[in-house]
Amino acid sequence: MTPPPFFSAADIRDTISTTDLIDPLKAAMISVSRGQASHPPRFAAPVNDKGRVGVMYGGLTTPPIHGAKFLSLYPDAAANGLSSHQGFVLLFDSRDGRPLASFDADGITAMRTAAMSMLATQTLARPDPEIITICGAGEQAEWHLRASLACFPSAKVRVWARRFAAAEALCRSFEKAQCDVTAMHSLADALKGADVIHTTTAARTPYLQGGMLQEGQHLNLVGASLADSREIDDAAVAQVSMFTDALESSDRESGEIIGAKQAGAIGGDYPVTEIGNVLDQTKEGRGVPEQITAYKSHGLIVQDLIAAFEVFRRVTAKDGDCVG
Repeated sequence: MTPPPFFSAADIRDTISTTDLIDPLKAAMISVSRGQASHPPRFAAPVNDKGRVGVMYGGLTTPPIHGAKFLSLYPDAAANGLSSHQGFVLLFDSRDGRPLASFDADGITAMRTAAMSMLATQTLARPDPEIITICGAGEQAEWHLRASLACFPSAKVRVWARRFAAAEALCRSFEKAQCDVTAMHSLADALKGADVIHTTTAARTPYLQGGMLQEGQHLNLVGASLADSREIDDAAVAQVSMFTDALESSDRESGEIIGAKQAGAIGGDYPVTEIGNVLDQTKEGRGVPEQITAYKSHGLIVQDLIAAFEVFRRVTAKDGDCVG
């Protein structure tokens, strides 16, 4: 067997952008809600007191691909200049089982997560957002800033982080882009008047309170990915109309919803809608301009696979050897 190609993070960035992923992600999320995609529960096990190993696997029928993501999950790796999520995405052809390629997992994950937030914003937020607020100043904050500027070039972007110096540094890195990006001292000020809010922090406990939200806003809840982690409080959960990528993931992993139910802030019948159903026009998204909407991002393996496939497709299309 000829060894399949490997695509580094630089290769991925050179081949696609966040905007290139929006249409493929839309099709993939519709497939999820139609039951035409496989995304079993992710698996994680401790390695030592510093980190865990994680595995996600699944597939799509269109295009016919399957694969897995293998990760080392080391939260403190950033202190050594490394990502907290290091590993590979492996892509296979489902027609014959042939391995197609492997990819830097961090490069795929960072881009597809931001692209998915942009798709959710286009789908659920009020049209033409004028002010976008990003909570956090890490890797996902940077990718959400880059993607927001690409998808909503006329918007003003505010960045808030627990350390103001980190927010300032992130904003300075975009000075050459000649865009309107401002670091904010106060979270309340950063949220006031914002049309879209991206929460991209590693917080384990809520920092965004329901009393800070205003009518008509849309939130993309990105940072907290475990059942014991959350970025918004019970009051905020009760205020928003909640959407997510997959209901099974939400039931297992949404710390915001699980915590609010345990506290009695919401009932067991709290409605959560898959964004794929909204994209497929089988469920309603934003009903009225005043509604506060939120997209809870869990990060499905099919999002990684379709992003990896898009890289592979673009590189190999000239050779006529792409999956159908």
